Amino acid sequence: MQAIREDGSASFVGIERVTSSIAERRGSFLLQDAGTLEANIVQGDWFVIPGSGTGELAGLRGEGGFAAELG
Repeated sequence: MQAIREDGSASFVGIERVTSSIAERRGSFLLQDAGTLEANIVQGDWFVIPGSGTGELAGLRGEGGFAAELG
């Protein structure tokens, strides 16, 4: 979901399902993210939703952030 303001900047939130393998352990998990877009810069934070890991990724934890220039 995103909210675009009159000046063109925006805020966003989302949940993404990731199906992958990490260190040869297979499964899936959910990431929750939130961030902003201002001028050409998108930035935000994310975390693994507790209890969302499946298969060999059950119990996975983590958090992080990102920043990038568009274009």
